[in-house]
Amino acid sequence: MGMHTHRTAIALSIWVGIVSGLAIAGEISPPTGLYCSCPPTTGNGSGSVIPEVAQLDHVDGVLVRMEWGTLEPTPGVYDWSLLDEQIARAELYGIKVSLAVVNGSAAPSWLSSMGVEMFSFQFGSDTREMPVPWDSTFQNRWTQFIAALGARYANEDTISLVYATNSSRNGFEMQLPFSPIDQINWQAAGYTDALYADSWNTAVDAFVAAFPNHPVSHEVHPVLGSDTVALDVYQHARDTHGEAVGVLAAWWMVHNALDVYPGMFEILKDASLASHSQVQVANSYTNTPDRFSDEGYQGEIDLAIESGVRYMEVWNSDLLNVSLTDLMIETAERLNTPFCNFADLDQSGHLDFFDVSAFLGAYSSGGASADFNGDGVLDFFDISEFLNMYNAGCV
Repeated sequence: MGMHTHRTAIALSIWVGIVSGLAIAGEISPPTGLYCSCPPTTGNGSGSVIPEVAQLDHVDGVLVRMEWGTLEPTPGVYDWSLLDEQIARAELYGIKVSLAVVNGSAAPSWLSSMGVEMFSFQFGSDTREMPVPWDSTFQNRWTQFIAALGARYANEDTISLVYATNSSRNGFEMQLPFSPIDQINWQAAGYTDALYADSWNTAVDAFVAAFPNHPVSHEVHPVLGSDTVALDVYQHARDTHGEAVGVLAAWWMVHNALDVYPGMFEILKDASLASHSQVQVANSYTNTPDRFSDEGYQGEIDLAIESGVRYMEVWNSDLLNVSLTDLMIETAERLNTPFCNFADLDQSGHLDFFDVSAFLGAYSSGGASADFNGDGVLDFFDISEFLNMYNAGCV
């Protein structure tokens, strides 16, 4: 019996015992759709909610990034005016806001006067300072700010997602300054994976407590060459907060997912099933098309959606590029189709005959989409994994 015939015979047995079911949805609905990774709000110009982008029918929302130092210019005194303005602009255009307060070198300058230990590093040609993340005074001031932020915006429906942030290299993502001299300096500052992971866990817990009605996500990134911190923070969030907390891949590119950050890619796919996941495309196709996959922008989009992602942030330059408009419209539609689970091979949002047929076809022909356990071989274990997912029903 040839390999093709053998696979076909085995695949026919998949029909036996298939029963679909639906999981009970959580009370907090994660955001879906196409969002703009627009410039940060600094008070200059229109901020993050750019009118030319916000008025596009296929744009569901905008990432609004604001610096902690702008929102709390003096200890315990808050200035919400710029953030209120961005929310009002979003409401005007009928779109949503994902909120990220940038920490790190964007933390208030007054922290150092309170005795917070600061870490100096080079960011390009600039010398910057960031609070040492496990400094107790820093953590007290940061969690106080998060509580104040939640007290004002916890019931704001225009906010669809809140990012848990911490003191880090760019104040939004998880990685730390990592040059050879930085790594020496981190050891001198007492760095351990556990200390840094605990600082992130504290921040995640504070954001969830402050925003009980909103989904929360944190970025995942290797830290000083190790996946340990990201894995620990993700596990803590799952164990403590369940479906409320998801993850963001702010480094999203096919090359990064498959070759540079495979451990982070596994976290992202797990979060697609366990809670929710988001990606931020790391480059502008309009400006740097050579950084994209062989399939161009389509490859970045397809891998994200096939990985269960239903929320994508793209650059405003790409949203305004008329040559990409049709692709962006199609992508927004795909992102707004609910994720069922990985057995939903036709990405219809539910499990049915067509998914079984797609699996049978892929298995019989040796297609990669039938390799459900990812070991590069099609066998009984792939059939078993497909059946388990099909029988589990939609997430």
